[in-house]
Formats: sequence, C-alpha cells, structure tokens
Amino acid sequence: MKKFVFAAALSLAVGLVAPWGDVGAAQQAPDPQLQVSDCVKCHPKVVHQNQEAGTKHKTEVTCLDCHDAGHPPSTPVDQMIPKCSKCHEGEPHFEVKNCLGCHRNPHTPLKITFPENESVKPVCNTCHSEQVQEIDQNPSAHANVDCSFCHTKHGYIPSCLKCHEPHRQGQKFEDCVSCHRVHQPLNVAYGPDIPNKDCGACHGDIRKLLEAGQYKHAKLQCVYCHKDTHGNIPACQDCHGVPHPEAMIKNFKGCLDCHVDPHNLTK
Repeated sequence: MKKFVFAAALSLAVGLVAPWGDVGAAQQAPDPQLQVSDCVKCHPKVVHQNQEAGTKHKTEVTCLDCHDAGHPPSTPVDQMIPKCSKCHEGEPHFEVKNCLGCHRNPHTPLKITFPENESVKPVCNTCHSEQVQEIDQNPSAHANVDCSFCHTKHGYIPSCLKCHEPHRQGQKFEDCVSCHRVHQPLNVAYGPDIPNKDCGACHGDIRKLLEAGQYKHAKLQCVYCHKDTHGNIPACQDCHGVPHPEAMIKNFKGCLDCHVDPHNLTK
C-alpha cells in the first residue's frame, strides 16, 4: 500500500512539472517570422498612406525591407526605424541633414512640406542647381526672395499674375513666359510669333504708329525687326543693304534723315 501511494505521488509530481517545463521552453522560443501581410493588421493607417502615395517606397521596397531589425518587444522601437542613408546615398541631395524637415512622412516621401522661416534654397540647389545658378547670376527682385516664396509646394509653378499686374487686358501666364524667363525676368527674350498686341502693351503709341502706316513696315510684326531680345534695334542695312548710290549717301548722316521714322516711313 505504501509503495502504491509513493508511486502515485511521484507520478503526480512528474505530471505537474512537465507542463511548466514546456511553457518555459515556449517562452524562450524565437518569435514567429513576420510577413509583409502582417503589417496592416496593426498599422492600417501607415500601410494605406503608403499604398496611396508611397511612390518608390511602395513599388521598390516593402515594409520589411526598411524595418528589418525585428519588432517589439524583442527589438526597441527606435531600432526599428532605419536612417534614410540606409538606401539614399551617393548624391548631393542625400547629404542634406534632417531629411524629415521636408519629407515629413517617409511613407509618403514626395509629399514635401517646406519648413517655415527657413531658406530652402541650399536644399533646392542640390537638385535644381541650373535654376539656382540662373537666378543668382541675373539680379532682379526674384533673386532677393527664397525659392519657397514662389514655389510654396514642391513642384508647384505659380502664375506670374499671382504677384504681377498684367501688361495688357486678357494676358495669361503663357503670354508672360513667352518673353520673360522666370529665373531671369529682366532678360526679355522671345521667338518670332509674339503678336504686336504684346509689344503694344508697353509701346502702345509706337504700335499705333506702325500699324497706321502705308508702306511695307506696317504689314510686319514688331519682332520681325526687333528680333530675339528686347531692346534690339536693327540697322536699316540689315534688311535693305545699301539701296542708294554712294554719292547720294554722303550728303546725309543716316537713313532717317529722309525716311523720318521706321515705324512711320516717309517714302
């Protein structure tokens, strides 16, 4: 009888110890391997942001490509968040400090917000050096303001008419930039298709004089003679050569001694 009681007690003790031993082993086992499909279960907002505007952070990498250091509680939260330089290196823009100053949310990296009361021109220069150099080398009111004064959002191109009064009624942004290059606005240059009404916005009296003429000049556009650059005054000989005998020309200082005004020719 004593032997039976001892055996039963021993069996009961072993039975009690064995389950606790199994639990301890389970606690020490490594965490199950996370899958990308698991992320949305706890982070739906972040995943949806990435799906809507993740650009290359959506198409070329997955959550676990960036967050590859494990997961709490076995991994501290700060170790889960990678540095941008993990992938982004080798270009001047990637040397800029404080990426999150403009790229506020790495899950929507091209939704860029410029910091307030801080010049973004040095950062713009890392990608848009041609435009920054152009504006620096051509003094104007545009050169005295920061890039973000006009470009309030990354990629945003404002209309000139947001700040500037039009030269003429009905003028559109496309008309402005047909003559004014926005990063060097005082260097006015244009093509052969600029209508007289654009020139007449500032030179109205001359336009009226020209178009009221009776000779061939009245049928020409202003830019036919004043080619390419504002202020270009051609010589009559550029088109007409030397139409009079040399002996006759010696008696006059220039063509306009007789023809008076190229915009109102006297034949």
